[in-house]
Amino acid sequence: MARLNTLLFLVVVALSVVALIDCLLTGRGRLRSFPRGAWVVLILLCPVAGAVAWFRAGKATSPRDVHVLQAGPVGPEDDPEFVKRLAESIRNL
Repeated sequence: MARLNTLLFLVVVALSVVALIDCLLTGRGRLRSFPRGAWVVLILLCPVAGAVAWFRAGKATSPRDVHVLQAGPVGPEDDPEFVKRLAESIRNL
C-alpha cells in the first residue's frame, strides 16, 4: 500500500510540475480564460484539478483560439475616423 501511495504522490507532483513549467513558458498571446498569475495559483493550490484545467482550457491549442491583442480599434465605434465619417453622412442627409 505504501508503494501505491508513493507512486500516486509522485504522479501528482510530476503532473503539477509539468503544468507549472508549461504555464510559465507559454507566451502571453496563447493564454486563455485567466491571466498567468491566476493559473499559477490554481496549479499550486489544487495540484490535480489545476493541472488538468490548465491542459484543458489554459492555453490556445489552435490558431483560431489565439486572441491577438490589436493595436488599433476593436470595433467601428472605437474608431474615431469611422464615427467622424458617420456623423458627416448623417448631417448630409
